[in-house]
Amino acid sequence: MVESAPGAPLAILAGGGRLPQLLAEAAARAGRRPVLFPLAGEAQAGIKGAADFPVFPVRWGEAGRLERLLKDNGCKEAVFVGAVKRPELKELRPDFGAIRLMPRIFQILRAGGDNSALSAAASIFEEHGIRLIDPLSVAPELACPAGLVVEGKAALDEEELARAVEAARMIGELDIGQAAVASGGRVVALEGAEGTNGLLERIGEMRAARRIPGHGGILVKCMKPNQDPRLDIPTIGPETAERALAAGLDGVACEAGRSMLAGRQETFSAFRKARLFLYGIRTRR
Repeated sequence: MVESAPGAPLAILAGGGRLPQLLAEAAARAGRRPVLFPLAGEAQAGIKGAADFPVFPVRWGEAGRLERLLKDNGCKEAVFVGAVKRPELKELRPDFGAIRLMPRIFQILRAGGDNSALSAAASIFEEHGIRLIDPLSVAPELACPAGLVVEGKAALDEEELARAVEAARMIGELDIGQAAVASGGRVVALEGAEGTNGLLERIGEMRAARRIPGHGGILVKCMKPNQDPRLDIPTIGPETAERALAAGLDGVACEAGRSMLAGRQETFSAFRKARLFLYGIRTRR
């Protein structure tokens, strides 16, 4: 757990999906005071149930407004959580406070990979006295456990697991993506800029074109070797189970203790319903 004063505010810089809401609830249970800052247009749908917490939607480029809101709400710590797409330049709506940061914002938009972009963004917050913390330190109960978490219809293929893990870590080293798919004893697809959902769609397309076996295989998601654990932690949730099933996979694996579940019981239930296995990889330290 985060060691902070009881009742201390925690800013949750929220992307899409359910994780921001789940993290806010976990922070409140731990005695923190969550303050949500959803990215307008991406995150608001994911926090409709957040009426118990202050919510301040922000738009891309409203750096000055965000800085004022963080200060007004006494936020000294923050977490980044939820899915966020890198914006196009035309989507920015810079306020006066963002003007002086425009060179840094351009740097973020031009950064080579997601890890580079997020690290550049994080440095701006830290320069303004906001300490970023690991979401799993706020909600350790959302970490994926080790071992066979959910048993599937098909058994885990250790060889395919090892191949996919090696591939996922290799592309992570290059800051390309976090995921890989192995099927039929070989790696058949790597995650790129399209993200995990796009990767699974490609698997379905390759099966339809008979370029890979009609069913079977494993999706593996790993944290990038040089990744800051406070930023863009690999996430598995009910949607992952649904998309993996549609892609004809046997199951999914992610790093135990270094991957988040978008709802613990909801995720387990979705994998059981899909009859897919969920495996927590014991990480090497």
